Amino acid sequence: MARGENGLIVAAGAPTAVTNGVIAGILDQVGEGADLLEVWGAIAGLPGVLDDRIIDLGMQKHKTIENLRRTPGSVLSGRTRFLTEEEGPRLIEALQKRDIGTVFFLGGLPAIEGAKFAQQAAKDAGYELNVFCVPVSPENEVNAGDHCPGYGSAARFAAIATRDAGRGAQGGEEPVVILEFGGAGAGWLAASTALARDEENPAPHAILLPESATDLDELVEEMRRAHQKYGYVVVVTTDGATDTNDGALDAATLTDALSERLNLPARYDRLGLTASVSGANIAHADANEAYALGQLVVRLSDDNLSGYVVALGREGEGKGDKGYKTIEMTLQLDQVEELPRPFPAEFVGQGNGVSDAFLEWARPLLGGALPEYAALS
Repeated sequence: MARGENGLIVAAGAPTAVTNGVIAGILDQVGEGADLLEVWGAIAGLPGVLDDRIIDLGMQKHKTIENLRRTPGSVLSGRTRFLTEEEGPRLIEALQKRDIGTVFFLGGLPAIEGAKFAQQAAKDAGYELNVFCVPVSPENEVNAGDHCPGYGSAARFAAIATRDAGRGAQGGEEPVVILEFGGAGAGWLAASTALARDEENPAPHAILLPESATDLDELVEEMRRAHQKYGYVVVVTTDGATDTNDGALDAATLTDALSERLNLPARYDRLGLTASVSGANIAHADANEAYALGQLVVRLSDDNLSGYVVALGREGEGKGDKGYKTIEMTLQLDQVEELPRPFPAEFVGQGNGVSDAFLEWARPLLGGALPEYAALS
């Protein structure tokens, strides 16, 4: 079967603050004269394609597309249900019905899996289909390139939220605050909260990563000293953090343990979806990178290429306050594993924290300085 002349955008997995920016990049590039005639959007991912829940994105006004770059979340629902092998032929029939020959997947690991599924289903059916993937992930979970679009904005939110939690703990009636961020498999987002620290803001006083087991007794004593010094304590954890006995150290468990052993009032907050899609904290570079990758996949489709994941490289040192220069790069779809990007050992610090190497790598992703807060002298 010949390849169709239309394109389809499919979101899979959790949205980010810049997912819509990728969609805007695709639509703008098509509007500049790409080979694709029409571009459709799937509502509710690949299952939505089977149910014919598809919207004509080409009918959107120019102002709407322009505003997508500043709109967090995803206008295309990415609810994740993986199709079964038996549903592969139905997917190809649905694509053929609308003359779709190019599919752009946006999202984290579910998008990688969805792209591989569509590629294999088309091969089995003898249908010519160009498949691309733009990995966007607030937890930096796709191991492609230097970092995923969406991570910089989520990291900025995490750093500001942690600094704010410190202000709340210092001035409130609960001097022990535990924050939990997503990251069952890798601690990228929790690690970014270290960027909240400066001379006036010592929080977080500890960061628990799933990559490094925590000695609970040592943590308690470390937080006791922190409370004596600062008058409050902020600890960051993830739902994948554990103690040295492999016991869970999620927010609820850790709050109970610290409150009891420090004999202090404590509370916890789980910052999940809000961290992923905070519109107030979209990092400028993050938004531009997402938009540029959306444009890139359309150019690749014009060259009749297929099976590519587009990603971001970093040129030169590219760290610290000096910023970095982005390089657009491509990988073959089969080169990207459906496993979380590992947090490098050199990024794990001594005790409960991260290394200076991580701080230097992550700081330019925040898109500028964090808000400055006053302190009494």
